[in-house]
Amino acid sequence: MPTSLWPDFKSMTPPRGMREMLYEMAGDIDVQTGGKIKFYVDTVGISDVARSRSMGVQSVRYNGYLRVPSTGYSHLLFRVTTPAPGPWPATTETPEGDTLPQSSNEGDLREVIRQVLQRERTQEVVLLLLGTASASNSSSPPPSSGN
Repeated sequence: MPTSLWPDFKSMTPPRGMREMLYEMAGDIDVQTGGKIKFYVDTVGISDVARSRSMGVQSVRYNGYLRVPSTGYSHLLFRVTTPAPGPWPATTETPEGDTLPQSSNEGDLREVIRQVLQRERTQEVVLLLLGTASASNSSSPPPSSGN
């Protein structure tokens, strides 16, 4: 029987990637909110079609969302863009247009994500989402006007 030409992947440990780092840094929102809000990362490859179609994917974008499972609503919280072969340097932006300092290592990224999570806008969004989650979990009908 022929042996595989592939390396023995079972004996290798995959490197810790950006996705895992982001989940570690922001993924405890479900604990903070009693499971009403969850953190989710969507990964997208990006190519610069204007430069050359043959270059393929040059960057990877990690979109960090807050999700309300009870309603199915997702809110884009931030996005981190990295070069395709590795996580550094990483650029972080918010949907409101905030561009944060570039990260050249995990410590830098942790500080940038801390800034995003601690900003006033993020707190407003989390409180709004908590209200939405609580309203959707309420099983009692709204009070009657009596008419």
